[in-house]
Amino acid sequence: MPITEELNNIRKLESVGFSHEQAETLADVIEKAQVDGQESLKEFIHNENKTLRNEFDTKINELRNELGNEIKGIRNELISEIKDLEVRMAYSQKDMLIKIFGIVVGTVGVAVTILKLFP
Repeated sequence: MPITEELNNIRKLESVGFSHEQAETLADVIEKAQVDGQESLKEFIHNENKTLRNEFDTKINELRNELGNEIKGIRNELISEIKDLEVRMAYSQKDMLIKIFGIVVGTVGVAVTILKLFP
């Protein structure tokens, strides 16, 4: 509390019948109570901020873990799908090779037949 406010309080207390010493003592008690109240408020706010920060950090870590698990799951699904696609592509390539080989054999057979018909 500023000194001018303390002096105003002393004057007010003296005007209602307190002696100067009583008014000073009461003004000092009021000032100390106000300072203590401010310190208590600062400590309360500091503690509340710390608690909120801890809760926030905990929630952020939970979200990070959850997101990490989701990403791992998606990654595993993608790896599985890619392997399945590779297997299907390998079978498709084998089928294509067999068809091409069949076409080549058929063409060679037709060519041999034509050569035998026209000596």
